[in-house]
Amino acid sequence: MRILTFIAVLFTHFCSLASVTVDSVEDLSRAITRPDTQIIVLPGVYRLNHRLQITANNVAISGSTGNPNDIIFQGSGMRAPIPHSGAEVLIDVHADNFSLSGVTLEQSTNHLIQVRAETGADNFTLTNSILRDSYQQLLKVSASAKTNSLFSESGTVQNCLFTYTAGIGPNFYIGGIDAHRAKNWRVENNRFENIASPSEHVAEHAIHFWRQSQNTVVKNNIIFNSDRGIGFGLDNTENEHIGGVIEGNIIIHNNKNHPYRDAGIILESARATKVIANNVLLTSGYPNAIEFRFVHTQDVEISSNTVLGKIMPRDGASGVIDNNTQLSVNAEERSVWSKLLGK
Repeated sequence: MRILTFIAVLFTHFCSLASVTVDSVEDLSRAITRPDTQIIVLPGVYRLNHRLQITANNVAISGSTGNPNDIIFQGSGMRAPIPHSGAEVLIDVHADNFSLSGVTLEQSTNHLIQVRAETGADNFTLTNSILRDSYQQLLKVSASAKTNSLFSESGTVQNCLFTYTAGIGPNFYIGGIDAHRAKNWRVENNRFENIASPSEHVAEHAIHFWRQSQNTVVKNNIIFNSDRGIGFGLDNTENEHIGGVIEGNIIIHNNKNHPYRDAGIILESARATKVIANNVLLTSGYPNAIEFRFVHTQDVEISSNTVLGKIMPRDGASGVIDNNTQLSVNAEERSVWSKLLGK
């Protein structure tokens, strides 16, 4: 019922938008300045020399074919930024009710998409898209460091692929979704691949919500060969993440050539979070499938998960561990997990 209501609201919203079709970066750049606009992008490769800055409310961008491989937004390369050499961020969202669907974004020097909690950018929606090969986090929710600063509320990320196509990232400061001060976001039915560091330090998580994020739902995602799977909170700081649920995700790491690995699910200074019915299979060499860490991690529930590896509290964390299944690897189990991933 909730999903049907959400679809009905989106349908009503999009039907109320003025529609424009574009086939060039110039036309696209003009169209995004108009509030209440549905922008249909025709097939092609759109090479961006400047960021697409979304400052008007109620802007929707969608590929005309519904196939994200047909419409590609491309930056100046997956490398460290060079001043005045292109778009460091491809899509920079400052406004409310922005949606993006049916496109591929690639080759940025910072992020492919940045959603700005510091401007109160709410109701961001990303669906049916491919995000690949950025020099930093693929999708960033940034925030002000000031006390009582704004949140980004009610974001949705569904049915997308986040990947590094070389099988490993360009540096350690990468991630899939990295969100600060995000409230009531949902991340569902996506796939994350190869969010892995080549050197120096462990990579950021495939999915990471922290810095006072609240009530995040991370559900039914597949995470494959990433240094860290899903994380709520970071370090020993009070109220890094409050509430939320991590449910029904499949996390597998079997690439021992990745030099850095951590747990599949990590709670750090996260309070009242539920970790339920996930499948976490690690043969990477890291011993713990799920960890909850630090004294500010309290009242968490870790239940009905199936894991290869241990479920471990650390550094004074507290919570309930109940009805989980711990596996040992054999050929039959490997076959089952491979089928789940389609590998």
